[in-house]
Amino acid sequence: MKLIHKKHALQALKQFILFSAIIHLFSLSLFSIIKRDGTLLNYFDILDIDLFFPFVGEGIGSQVLSFVVAIIVYFVLYCVCSYKK
Repeated sequence: MKLIHKKHALQALKQFILFSAIIHLFSLSLFSIIKRDGTLLNYFDILDIDLFFPFVGEGIGSQVLSFVVAIIVYFVLYCVCSYKK
């Protein structure tokens, strides 16, 4: 029996997590449209940070800060990926 290579297992795990995240965001987006509630797409709620910091996902300030943090995280990851190549 051939052993699973660590590289392939890690790659499969990455793809599984990405696939799950895409499906999760798609279903949240769809449900947000159906319910007409944009607060469902709050980045802090998606990450469940409210488990550690209650009320972080409430209010208009949280919505704005959530969007800003998501954009910052995206650009940091973009810069890191661009720097590696």
